[in-house]
Amino acid sequence: MKCNSVFNVFLLTLTILFNFSISFGQTKITGTIIDPDNLPIELATVSLLNSKDSTVVNYTITDSKGVFSIETGNNTPLLLNIYSMGYTPYYKPLNITEASLNLETIILKEDLAQLDEVVISAIVPIQIKKDTVAFDVNSFKVNHDDNIEGLLKKLPGLEIDTDGTVIAQGNQVSRIFVDGKEFFGGDPAIVLKNLSADAISKVEVIDKDSDETELTGVNDGNKEVIINLSLKKSKKNKGFGSTSAGMGLDNRYFGNLNYNLFSSKTQLSVIGKFNNINVTGSNIQGFLKNADGISGEVDDDSDDDFAASRNNLSGFLTTAVSGIHYGHEFKKKEFINADYFYSYIDNKGNSKSVRTTFSNSNNFAYLADNTFDNISNNHNFNFNYENKSNKSSSLLVKGKIITSNKISNTTKDGEFRDDTGEIQTTNKIDSGNDTDKKTGNISVNYYKRLPKDGRSFSTGVMASTSNLKRDTEQNTLIVRRVGTPKEKITEQMTTRDDAIDNTATNFNFRYTEPLGGNHFLKADSFFISKNLNEDINQFRIRNGEEEPFIYKYRHLEQSYQTAISHNFSKKNLTFYSKVELQDITRYFGVIDEPTVTRSQFYVNPSALFQYKPKIGQRIRLSYRRFITNPRSGQSSTVINDLNPFSIRKGNPDLRAEKTDALQLVANINKFSAGFNFNTKLEYRHTQDAIVQNITINDDFVRVRSYDNIGVRQRLATRISLSKKISSLGVRYTVKNINNFETSNALVNQEINEVKSQDFTGILTLENANKDFVDIKLGAKYNLNTTAFSILKNYNRDFTRQQYFTSFDYDASQKLNLNTQFDYIIFTDNIFESDQKLPIWNTAISYSFSERKNNIVKLLLIDLLDKNVDIYRKSTTNYFEETTTESLGRYVILSYTYRLGRGKKKKMS
Repeated sequence: MKCNSVFNVFLLTLTILFNFSISFGQTKITGTIIDPDNLPIELATVSLLNSKDSTVVNYTITDSKGVFSIETGNNTPLLLNIYSMGYTPYYKPLNITEASLNLETIILKEDLAQLDEVVISAIVPIQIKKDTVAFDVNSFKVNHDDNIEGLLKKLPGLEIDTDGTVIAQGNQVSRIFVDGKEFFGGDPAIVLKNLSADAISKVEVIDKDSDETELTGVNDGNKEVIINLSLKKSKKNKGFGSTSAGMGLDNRYFGNLNYNLFSSKTQLSVIGKFNNINVTGSNIQGFLKNADGISGEVDDDSDDDFAASRNNLSGFLTTAVSGIHYGHEFKKKEFINADYFYSYIDNKGNSKSVRTTFSNSNNFAYLADNTFDNISNNHNFNFNYENKSNKSSSLLVKGKIITSNKISNTTKDGEFRDDTGEIQTTNKIDSGNDTDKKTGNISVNYYKRLPKDGRSFSTGVMASTSNLKRDTEQNTLIVRRVGTPKEKITEQMTTRDDAIDNTATNFNFRYTEPLGGNHFLKADSFFISKNLNEDINQFRIRNGEEEPFIYKYRHLEQSYQTAISHNFSKKNLTFYSKVELQDITRYFGVIDEPTVTRSQFYVNPSALFQYKPKIGQRIRLSYRRFITNPRSGQSSTVINDLNPFSIRKGNPDLRAEKTDALQLVANINKFSAGFNFNTKLEYRHTQDAIVQNITINDDFVRVRSYDNIGVRQRLATRISLSKKISSLGVRYTVKNINNFETSNALVNQEINEVKSQDFTGILTLENANKDFVDIKLGAKYNLNTTAFSILKNYNRDFTRQQYFTSFDYDASQKLNLNTQFDYIIFTDNIFESDQKLPIWNTAISYSFSERKNNIVKLLLIDLLDKNVDIYRKSTTNYFEETTTESLGRYVILSYTYRLGRGKKKKMS
């Protein structure tokens, strides 16, 4: 299929969507909402309800003048509902007979009377109050098997990136609560995929103040965006959840269980999942709720060039997860939460990789056939205690314990070719690793408000520890200059035991003194200590000669920070400025050898300006300087040559990087017009940038070390625009994400200025009214360019085009159809052939009753049987393509039983 053909199909589908949306005559309804004093009521919710069942047909919000405009193509009898907190809801039956209807002025009365049951059962799609935007879930199309991830994707102003990050009104969501309390540590990834959407009545997006601000009332500008999920009343004091299982062709299977029991004081949840269909920790809907594209590329930050770089769907996966969460509220604002989560993943498969590596004198290709089998067992325990019951103090305690074991076996059968294509060297590496890792941390923070308004102090301590033990066995066979008289064979057997211990402590204290007139003076003090110990025992036999390598290494870093800051805080305006003095000392080296000491002193300024002119609008400008010390491996005095073709050397003379970061964030959300605009711009200027110094010898051995060279600059921008076109019944979203970076790189001792640009554009269209059909389609275009000042012949351009569409249709109250198609095209100027990857998934589900507690589903995954995963990677001196055989087409028939559904209540 040619690119133009795909684009034509995309345009055709777009045309069908628009025709579908405007095929019904649209009626425009206008009016003005005022209070008894003739003052306009802003942010009142205006809804059109179906008179038969009170389902939402359309909704809008009044503007600052109390004016609203709403459109409908529904010719059935409608009910107009107007709601604003503090006023009695307004209802008016409507019979649409004309193209426009002006309701003129509507006066809302103060809420003095009780509403009857019909009024109480009505739905208010969206409510805005202070820093909270609340969505009524019943106003949006939610399938019986949607999880929270599927629900959030349907709410305006919310996005979920391919890595699972939740973006709400332009800001990253840090935690997700259930009924105001943490659920599985507040980890969005677990909450998104393991709680059913049909248990939720309301989704609240909260621009939450810091704990210190909540206690003292002094706005420090530190905000976090959280999502709170309110349970339906029918789900409280009653167990609910679901269990499902499926079997299919080629012995494919899955099973899921989630059970919840929530009361006003206690939360208990249990989850369990297992499958061999390449789903990691989520349910099968992960394949179908993917209209923003299949799993994206993964950045590889590893220093190990031979580390696998695959996304979650590479190879063949067998997965099992289980977890339990318990939460209890002792009294108002005092509660404890604890949870345990276990995961098992067996990931195996085969792949082929082609890597082109270049230096100043020559370039060569490395081709490899790879097999891998990785088994991991992970245990995760979280707990937190929060006590804000005292009006003048609060106490927060959080902790985490993680243990993991990973057994990894890989084989790489590769060959090095020169620029003429002639084989120069072959190698075969068999490697096995058994890694145990234990991590724990705890933090305690206490906040105290003193008698004088605005005077307060806070103190806290954080301690963490981690222990890693890794046993490695590696056998390498190297044949140099195959087929020539200079042929040389090297056999190498290496065993290595690593024991690495990390500990860290952090003490902090802050005092706030009011200066009058909304001005405050703050004094901060921090002490941070990080200690790393390595115990390495390596034994190698190279062509019969023994090469023992044993050492113990220590890296200690201590940082003292003292800061004075000024804070000006009013209702909608915050200004914050700070000067921090930081003294950093590092001690490192091999034990029993002279210790290397490095001490540095820094002055770090920072400032913040935030203005919120009205609800839904915010401008935030911030500046800060921060210090990044060399990592232990970068400054190590020891050479790591475990991989004979990728040797790492540290540089003990490295200096810390000093970065100045400027960030601008602007959010404009006009709820009355269904308009969301969010932008984020960040510029970073780094001095003494730590860059890689790479040399490659005639035996294709790549040696990597590090130097402080020059300046690194980075500009990142993100823009998102979403607008509902009521006249067409369509919502469109446009996103633009850009990254520009300039830095230096050393290749064979010559400095190259490297310029990298990454541009991403996304367009998504979806129908606004999702009563029975949910259509989404769009396109995503990514362009990456890398340019070198010296190695210009190796400049490269890489593009990734993706066209996607999804269709979810309720054919009846019992029958649902869901299909999704993605078409991805990879192009670049390095690899000769372009790669095209079509992915098509479909599901058909049938419920035996309107209560939907017995559901049968037929899943058809990867109908075109494109059982391959493509990954392309670009670094300062090589580019690589890896093609991994993955799970292809399969069919599964599943059954789901809804727990605790109870009897369906009739509307009175």
